Order: sequence, then structure tokens, then C-alpha cells
Amino acid sequence: MTNWPAEREEGLIPTDNAMGVMTTELSPAARAFVEMATAAQRPMLEIGAAYGSATIPALRAGATVIANDLSASELNVLASSVPEEERRRLVLLPARFPDELSFGRESLSGVLSAQVLHFLDGPTVERAFRSVFQWLEPGGAFFIVVMTPSLSYYSALRPEYEARAARGERWPGIFDPRTVATPDWRDQLPAMVNLFEKDVLRRCGEEAGFVVETLDYFCFERFPSKHRTDGREYLTFTGRKPR
Repeated sequence: MTNWPAEREEGLIPTDNAMGVMTTELSPAARAFVEMATAAQRPMLEIGAAYGSATIPALRAGATVIANDLSASELNVLASSVPEEERRRLVLLPARFPDELSFGRESLSGVLSAQVLHFLDGPTVERAFRSVFQWLEPGGAFFIVVMTPSLSYYSALRPEYEARAARGERWPGIFDPRTVATPDWRDQLPAMVNLFEKDVLRRCGEEAGFVVETLDYFCFERFPSKHRTDGREYLTFTGRKPR
């Protein structure tokens, strides 16, 4: 039994710090993270863990999990949802990723960043990839979920995104999301969003040294129909650090 707040819409729980939502349904990246947790020899890190939709099953799988989030209160809710025997393998780390996090080289088996990178500007995204690459052991994996311009909230921005991409802009997806958000979601969003397409996300991974194993569009099955568009609402990414 979890102590999560109520869903705002089906499968969507708002964060308490205006940084979007936590999905109750595991993304493809989160499922891969949990699967890796069953055999991980070193700690697993979830960035933007919120209330723990991926951290909790990774703990159940037997891993030591470091749960990071900007919100200490969300992490406290996560901890209250974890049985005592699993709580001993849970580390709570309220901090801003990547600049306030520091881990030893090759100290982690896997890292999940679900719905976090699209709230970072371009140079910060690049630092994030470089940092995670250093923290992962050889053979470790970086699992990512980001939003695309196909998500209904932002689909009106796609023509501008495509125009910027055609001009060769390095970060064509940076917008103020509140300019197109519906009134009921506007107060749940920060002042900047960085939307991704496959070419940008692949470039980020490869420039940092990752071998890109998975890069696919998807949408959550339990996602409100009014927010669906063409099945390309999100991107899932798996990058492997070479052995």
C-alpha cells in the first residue's frame, strides 16, 4: 500500500513542486530499470523519483536504490510507502540533478531519469549525460523518458520546433510550456520545457560515450485520451556504457 497523493487524471499524480507529474504506470525505461535491479551488484539511482513508482518495485527486486528528487517532501512520502526491511536499502537524496549530485566513478549499476531531462536546458542536459556516464560501471545503463512535441499539451509548438530544427538549432525544443498549457495544468509546470526528438536524444547519448540500445516513441497505456495524439508523445532511451 502506497501513501501517494490522489491522481489528478487517470494515471497522473502531480508533483508538489510544479515539475509536471509522476505516472503510476511504469514506462518502458522504468521497467528496464526494475529488471536490471534484480541482478544489480551496485546501487541503482532514480533521478526525479517523486513518490517512487519505479523506486519501490526496484527495492522489491532486491536492489539498493538511491532516490533523488528536488522535493524532500515527495521523498518522505516515498519512504513512508516502503516496508522496513526494504527501507534499509533505500537512500533518500533531495538535490538538484546533475549539479548537486556527486558519486564515485563506476559506482552505480543503473540510472533512471524519467520525465526530468525535458526540464533542463541544453548545457545542463549535456552535463547530465557526462555525469551519469562517469558514475556508471562498465556495462551499466542509463534509462530515460522525455516528452516530445507530439504530446498534446505541446503539439501546437511542433511547427516552431520543426522550423528551428530545419535551421540547424542545437536545442530546437526549448519553450515556455505555460504559454500553451491548459488552465488546470498551468500551475503544475516550470517556466521552461526542453522537448526532444530522436536525433537530439541520440546525439546527447553518443556524445557522452553511450552506445544507444533503445530509442523509441511510446505512450502510456493508462494515459488520458484527451492528451494522446499520434503515439509519439514520449521517447524511451537506453544507453549502455561500454565494457
